[in-house]
Amino acid sequence: MSSDHYVTLAEVKEMLDAEAADHELTPEQRYALDQVNKNVKVSASNAQKLVKELRELPFVSEAQAVKVADLMPTHVDDVRVMFAKERSTVDKKQLEQIIKLVEKYL
Repeated sequence: MSSDHYVTLAEVKEMLDAEAADHELTPEQRYALDQVNKNVKVSASNAQKLVKELRELPFVSEAQAVKVADLMPTHVDDVRVMFAKERSTVDKKQLEQIIKLVEKYL
């Protein structure tokens, strides 16, 4: 049984900030923190709420929900690209549902 758990970039930022408060970060950790600071668009709590709401949609997996929360797409085409590798197709109405959820947290 797999115990994979996906975390958002916002959660990674919180983890690295907490680590930095305790002791000096390694060069890799500093680089990672710099990258998440540049790319995180929402707080960790809002990211978690968004992931939870996205997971309530039957066509969104946990990995997809986390990716959406990380990227915070604002256009249907951006979401379509994120779902392009999936075996099932996502229609425009479903993509618009995702965009509406994302807009709540921007």
